[in-house]
Amino acid sequence: MLEHILRFMTLGTVIVGSIAIYAAVHTNNRRLGADIFLRYSDRISDLRRSLPISGFVEQEVYSNVEKTPEERRAAHEIIYSIFELYELKVYGFLPHAIWKIREPDIEALLSLPFFQHELAAFESRFARHPRLARWLDQVRRSKAYSLSLTR
Repeated sequence: MLEHILRFMTLGTVIVGSIAIYAAVHTNNRRLGADIFLRYSDRISDLRRSLPISGFVEQEVYSNVEKTPEERRAAHEIIYSIFELYELKVYGFLPHAIWKIREPDIEALLSLPFFQHELAAFESRFARHPRLARWLDQVRRSKAYSLSLTR
């Protein structure tokens, strides 16, 4: 009888230990995903602050204005940061729930004429990343659709 009690206690200890390890790994993965997201979010926000306010106007007028090299560099860094963040999401390093928090803002940013003009220059570079290319095309089409509804 004592032997059965000891076996159940050992089994219980193993089960509780396994659950604790699973919970710790799960929590660590969520924390890591949140940390990655926050760092990229801060990086993108810092770069956005370096751009002129006129770059965030939704009118097509700005796409015809010449950008300074610093503005183009900041726009390219933002686009590459979004690309890296997207790839982290695709490969599971960034949980889908965390991505959904910022996705509408990222889509709105990439839909601006300032960024659409720069994205057009990157089309051939992103062709090797078909998921990103499809997502960017979807962003472009949804923006075009929303513009057609407002006219």
